[in-house]
Amino acid sequence: MLLENRYFSVLSEKRGEGLSAVYRLAILPECNVYEGHFPGNPVCPGVCNIETIKECAILLCGEQLRYSSIKQCRMTALATPSACPEIELQVSMTPCGKGYTVQATIADENRTYMVLKGQFDKS
Repeated sequence: MLLENRYFSVLSEKRGEGLSAVYRLAILPECNVYEGHFPGNPVCPGVCNIETIKECAILLCGEQLRYSSIKQCRMTALATPSACPEIELQVSMTPCGKGYTVQATIADENRTYMVLKGQFDKS
């Protein structure tokens, strides 16, 4: 895991039906990513959110994964560690071919920050 316990930490996991779960995550403002991503006004980088989705999917299925395609990735609001110190990441996976299709959302009580649909292959 590249970002777990550096960029985010898992506060809780609530498993749903099949391969689905909601992860309550803390965004860690002391992460060195923010030193280069708008110092003084840190913003959560989209690429880190995409990696966070993958790492939560790995926790869910227990297998190493890599993105094989991203069909949709919409950043719908600006996420910052001060505005959203805790987020919920909802992820749902369906077995398909060599891996899984994935649908994920990063949100808090007030807004949705990212919606992603894609494909993972098993590593």
